[in-house]
Amino acid sequence: MTSQRLARNPEIVFTLAMLFIMVGLSLTFSLPILIPSGERAAFVGVHYLYPLVGVAIWGIIALVGQRTNLARTFFVALPCYALVQWMHFNIKLWVPHINPLYYDDFYLKVDSAFRPVIQFMFVLSQRLDFLIPADSNFYMVGFIGIFYISFCFHAIRTPENFRTVFLSALFFQGLGTLAYIPFPALGPFLFETGINETMTKSQEGMLAFHRAIISNPPEWLTIHGPANITAALAAMPSLHAGGSFLFWLLAYKYARILLPLYTFLLFFILISAVTTRWHYLIDLPVGMLIAWISVTFAEKLSALPTDDSAARPARGDVALA
Repeated sequence: MTSQRLARNPEIVFTLAMLFIMVGLSLTFSLPILIPSGERAAFVGVHYLYPLVGVAIWGIIALVGQRTNLARTFFVALPCYALVQWMHFNIKLWVPHINPLYYDDFYLKVDSAFRPVIQFMFVLSQRLDFLIPADSNFYMVGFIGIFYISFCFHAIRTPENFRTVFLSALFFQGLGTLAYIPFPALGPFLFETGINETMTKSQEGMLAFHRAIISNPPEWLTIHGPANITAALAAMPSLHAGGSFLFWLLAYKYARILLPLYTFLLFFILISAVTTRWHYLIDLPVGMLIAWISVTFAEKLSALPTDDSAARPARGDVALA
């Protein structure tokens, strides 16, 4: 019975577990639970919550792709993803108070040991400049695009796989958020300027906000946190690298027509994560490992039998319209 309930409602169970953890952290460390202010909420829409908008767009497209499962999937998927994203920003903002030990010096030593690899990434970035200028925002746009394309493609072409795709993204967002806590870091921009001037300015502003967080009690966030809820720094792990790899892996499994595009985007995002100096080299494989765990977990849950499984059509019988 427990496995059947988990199979029917894994997104709800996971979201409630994340909520339990967030409330526990808030009570333990006397940290305020924040709601984004209006102007910062708009900025969030331009930033990480674009994938959430992508889920909403999927809901419209799902009218064509999987009418019979629309209510069950969409009206559960959207609020769960929104809640986990909101918890992501709160917990990420709390990290300096939860674990004040930062490991930038250690990660820098790892970078130094693999400096030829990083230098090669800088060279590749320069070679790509004619196609994607170094000062562009394609690092974020490409990342967001993977979410849009994946949600919409699977809604139309492989609706039987959409739940696995969504669960993978949900688990990744939640597990990635918790992974910020054990061995946090701010980023290699502390020691070296990246190739993107716009991002360098953002890094400077976010570093100033981080210093304000650690120099004030947690109550300070009650006043200043809502307007800066997306301004927290967290280099380890790289959720951009991990998220890109997650959808590349899902494309490899369920939508190989997307592989050429996703391979290029993954390649570019991995390089940009390092050359903009948002991330140390070690951040990338850790993020990708979390992505692999998320996909594996989502596939296992999607394969669990439920008491209404007999009423569902077989995977190969799902209609495309």
